[in-house]
Amino acid sequence: MPRVGPWKDLLRMDQGIHRLLIEMAAEVHEAPEKAVRHIAEYARTAVDGEDSGIMLLKAKGRIDTLGETSEGVARAHRLQAELDEGPCLDAIRTDTSVFLVEDVATDERWPRWGPEAMKVGYRSSISARMESRGRSYGSLNVYDTRRAAFTRADLDVLELLASQAAVAYANAVTHLNMQVALDSRTVIGQAQGVLMQAYDLDAETSFAYLRRRSQAENVRLVEVAQDVLRTRATTGHPRDAAEALDG
Repeated sequence: MPRVGPWKDLLRMDQGIHRLLIEMAAEVHEAPEKAVRHIAEYARTAVDGEDSGIMLLKAKGRIDTLGETSEGVARAHRLQAELDEGPCLDAIRTDTSVFLVEDVATDERWPRWGPEAMKVGYRSSISARMESRGRSYGSLNVYDTRRAAFTRADLDVLELLASQAAVAYANAVTHLNMQVALDSRTVIGQAQGVLMQAYDLDAETSFAYLRRRSQAENVRLVEVAQDVLRTRATTGHPRDAAEALDG
């Protein structure tokens, strides 16, 4: 009769990862900052690491650290940004999307970052790019104070989680942007209502006023609308609206 112990272990591991993915998908439909915190915690749990965090690629190449489970992760990430080298950074910006670091003290790929990471207290790490539909959002990273704490199998698990994390984070950002757009539209509509009631305007003319002010003051349309509402609340009528409409 064939031995089934190893296969049971593999099946148990697969089931555990599957549960993590289901839980992660259920919980990260929230603000992006909360989403990345949950993602980082799931990653640490999945590969039995000590610390974890996400390095995000922002506009104009700016790097941010979110979801770090300790100050050490934030320091390790800041060092990579300052020294312009490191596995988490390279997972984002190079052709290689995953990195396994068995010992930062002897790894020659990042000669400046490695010794500094040791000072933080880390000896090994794994990193995987968070990418969805060809867009890179950042990297998912797990650290440990032990040498050779991670295996290639751990890296495979992290890569799977990073792929799911990218989708979850992208969805969270999209949801936030949609909510912001909806809120902005509501504020603009309220400001139009104030102008229409105060000056007997139609919707098109009131919107034209908001747009002219936005262009003249070089601010977003929603900021002009907020000012109209704020001024109405404090003085009883929109700031200089009559003069602008007459102009």
